[in-house]
Amino acid sequence: MSRVVCIGGAAVDRKYRALATIRPGTSNPVVAERSFGGVARNVAENIARLGTQVSLVSIVGDDANGHALIEDLKRLDIDTGHVTVSESHATAEYVAVLQPDGELAVGLAHMAVFDTISPALLRAIEPQLGSGWIFADCNLPAETLNDLIGLARQRALMLALDAVSTPKVMRLPPDLNGVGMVFLNLDEARVYLNRPEVAPEAAAEALLARGAEQVVLTLGDKGLVAADSFGIRKVAALKARIVDATGAGDALIAATLVAMLKDMPLDQAAQLGAVAAALTVESPVSVRPDLSLALLESTLSLRAGSVVEREPS
Repeated sequence: MSRVVCIGGAAVDRKYRALATIRPGTSNPVVAERSFGGVARNVAENIARLGTQVSLVSIVGDDANGHALIEDLKRLDIDTGHVTVSESHATAEYVAVLQPDGELAVGLAHMAVFDTISPALLRAIEPQLGSGWIFADCNLPAETLNDLIGLARQRALMLALDAVSTPKVMRLPPDLNGVGMVFLNLDEARVYLNRPEVAPEAAAEALLARGAEQVVLTLGDKGLVAADSFGIRKVAALKARIVDATGAGDALIAATLVAMLKDMPLDQAAQLGAVAAALTVESPVSVRPDLSLALLESTLSLRAGSVVEREPS
C-alpha cells in the first residue's frame, strides 16, 4: 500500500478567539484553547483520517509539549519513528489570534527548532522514500529543501512542497525540476517569482516553466488554479461559513495528494482538496475529526453548484 511521508513542522497551536472585534493597543477579551498543529503534522493527520498510511518526519523539544505531541500522533496511527527529540530547542509553538468570525488577525510563530532539520536527517529516512508521495513544507531550512529536491530528481520520487508563507517560499530554489507538485497562494507565488502584479494563470505557467510538474495555486474565496502539462484549469471554491480558517490549506493538500494516489487527474484531485478546505473552515478545530473520503465525495455532490471552470482554449 502507498504511504505518504510528511516532512516538516509539528507544533503546539494556541488559539485565542476574540469575543469582539480586536482593538490594537489595548487588552482584548478572548477564549483560549490548545491543540496540535504544524503544516506537515496537520497534513499527516488529514491523510490518516482519509484512510492512507502516513509517516511524519519532524523534530520536537524534550518537553511536555513535545511528548504530548508524539503521543497524540501515535493515537492517530501516524508513524513517529522519525520524529526526533531535541535536547537543545523547545517544541515549536504557533499562536493564532482570531477575530470573532474566525478570520486570522495575527499569527505568531516560534519555530527555531525546525532549523535543525538537516540534510543528514534525509539520509536516515531515504530507505522509506519511494512508495508514494513525499510531502515537505518550507519550514525546512533551504539547504534541506535543496537536498530533498535533488534526491527527488535523482530517484524520480513524487515530491510535493508547500510554501507555508511569503518569507518561507524564498527557501525554494529558482530551479524546481524534481518537484512533482507545489502548493502556494497567489501572494507567495508573486514573491517567489518577483512579479508583484502577475495574474494567477500566468503565475502558474511561470512555476511550470521553472520545472514544477504540477501547481496548485490557491486564491482564497475565488477558488484555485490547477496547472500541469495538460493545461491550466480554474477550480471554484465551495461556499462555506467560516468558523475558523486555521488548517484549511493543510486539508486541501492532504485530500489532493490522497486523490492523486487514487489516480485522479489534477483538477479533480484539487477539487476534492477544495471540498476538504471548505469543510475544515466550517469546523472549530484545525483538522476535522470526522474527515473521510466518503464525507468529501458526499459534500461535493450536495454542493454541486461549485464546479470546475475550464479556461477557454
